[in-house]
Amino acid sequence: MLRFASVALISLAVAAPALASTTFTATLATPIDAPNRVTAYDAVWLCEDSTCEAVLNRSSATVRVCKKVVEEIGAISAFGTAEDALDEDEVAECNASLN
Repeated sequence: MLRFASVALISLAVAAPALASTTFTATLATPIDAPNRVTAYDAVWLCEDSTCEAVLNRSSATVRVCKKVVEEIGAISAFGTAEDALDEDEVAECNASLN
């Protein structure tokens, strides 16, 4: 029993960073007039002025996730987390999915 508990604790310690949620920010290409809530990529995005934020169960920004978000919130000028943001070319690729 003690061995099982030890293995379970070690597994949890290793997996914990993967389970962490991260705040993502999308900067809108065109600011909105009034605060808004939008559901995109299984999260509620709170949008105000030119910024939308949501907590996602992932740690890195990808073009694939960005494309799913812009389908709901519209064109963006930036996307990512404080530690990991898409570069200019990736943002352009993300916005191209709107066409």
